[in-house]
Amino acid sequence: MTILIFEDEIFNYHLLCDMLQKIQPSCNVIGPMTTIAEGHKFFAENKVRPDLIIADIQLNDGLSFSVLTEAPVDVPIIFTTAYDEYALRAFDFNSLSYLLKPVDIESLRAAIDKARSRLITDEERKELFRLMSRHSEYRERFLLNTPTGEMVVSLTQVRYIMTVNKSSFVVLHNGVMYNTDMCLADIAEQLDPSRFMRVNRQFIIPATEVAGFERDVNGKEKLILKGEDAPEIIISRDKRKLVHEWVLES
Repeated sequence: MTILIFEDEIFNYHLLCDMLQKIQPSCNVIGPMTTIAEGHKFFAENKVRPDLIIADIQLNDGLSFSVLTEAPVDVPIIFTTAYDEYALRAFDFNSLSYLLKPVDIESLRAAIDKARSRLITDEERKELFRLMSRHSEYRERFLLNTPTGEMVVSLTQVRYIMTVNKSSFVVLHNGVMYNTDMCLADIAEQLDPSRFMRVNRQFIIPATEVAGFERDVNGKEKLILKGEDAPEIIISRDKRKLVHEWVLES
């Protein structure tokens, strides 16, 4: 049995591999596919046909639904997700199984049995992906590189996100700053606009971190963050109204 895994968190990938070896020692695991781009390349080259796909819903560069439409329609799919169980429960009766992280071995075993026993058509699969995307539209965490490996960071830990010399950085409440390969524009597209806003070319700010606004003698308006050692954030004139409305409505 050949199993293709989409997973951008290396720890979770190795955890799945260990469990799969216990469930079916003879299985052949392909992966991890950590990005949508890697998935597109895999299906385009069509080197190996998987018997089963296990896919994290949220990858580093987007939702896995966008590439899994290219998978053979008769290959069952199991989704893994950190999202709330109730958001996906409506799809439990379909052949698309899902597992909440952290995944345990008995849940994985049951999901494999279910996924292999039921199939849906290509059109049904695409419609389910479209509906499920509504529940998984926005990023809830980052996988960030550290000197010793990788770390999963929840959006609740983020103070602000900025770009410096074409490099993007995620700055946490504890003051630690991590580099990310994504550009600011791509990050902004993946965040819930009711919670995060790109207030200028350099900064993305969570609404919960805004303490207020200041105007200097030249009429420039600054966004003031909570806490000490906050960076200077100048709001462009054309965005002032939007930023004020966003803060008030968030």
